[in-house]
Amino acid sequence: MSVSPPAIIDRLTIRRQFLHVAQGRKAAGRFVLLQVRSSADVKAETKGLIRYGLTASKKVGNAVTRNRARRRLRAAMLQLLPLHGRPGFDYVAVARTATVTAEWPALLDDLTTLFLRLSAKSAPLYVTTATATS
Repeated sequence: MSVSPPAIIDRLTIRRQFLHVAQGRKAAGRFVLLQVRSSADVKAETKGLIRYGLTASKKVGNAVTRNRARRRLRAAMLQLLPLHGRPGFDYVAVARTATVTAEWPALLDDLTTLFLRLSAKSAPLYVTTATATS
């Protein structure tokens, strides 16, 4: 059994990348809104990357609150992307007001649920070919 090398995790930094992901699939949880879209149609060199972005609008709170929400989301995404992220896909986590006050295990559980919900709507994570035995 061969093990694939770990995917490289990178950040989304340009507004058009966020807008591209916003046109993809979305799943809303209690603490986070997660958006995902394939990055294969953007550039060929992003095929093996898992890219992620974070956003918190002014609805979340003042600058201190928004920064705290982004820090929490960054830590959660870096913990969960190697487990649930798919290479060649871009993810954007949108903070909600409850992101800042949520218990850490509940926030991780919410994000895990969103990752699983979005992966169930898309193609399977691992494509296996069935061998015919006769």
